[in-house]
Amino acid sequence: MTKTKIDYRITRGEKWERLIILKDRRTRRKRVPTEAAASVLIGGVKYVIPTEITSEGGVSLTLSATNTEWLADGNYSWDLVVTASESALLTSTPLVEVVAVYGTLYVDTYDNITPMDSDGVTTALEVVGA
Repeated sequence: MTKTKIDYRITRGEKWERLIILKDRRTRRKRVPTEAAASVLIGGVKYVIPTEITSEGGVSLTLSATNTEWLADGNYSWDLVVTASESALLTSTPLVEVVAVYGTLYVDTYDNITPMDSDGVTTALEVVGA
């Protein structure tokens, strides 16, 4: 299984979810991992990105709004390590642990400072006299 580069953009304070389906490049068959772990490197420290292997055989990555709130604006390296069968055709082959996906997370802050009403229409802020 070869590595794939995927870059994502995250907006601070908003929930972020991705579903990654692993496929063999040669056979195009879906590769269902037995284990998965994702991490992001921030300031020399690796932080865990919560992962889950779904019933479809994909890997779900999820960061809650609270999790993305503490991320500072910037670019961070991330990767997804999976344990899967060595062969796409034979599931009885030995398991191997490989970096399946890597890339950059681009974190930025939502730039609309005008709040929205529940109907999606922006409203002007009122200035209170000092």
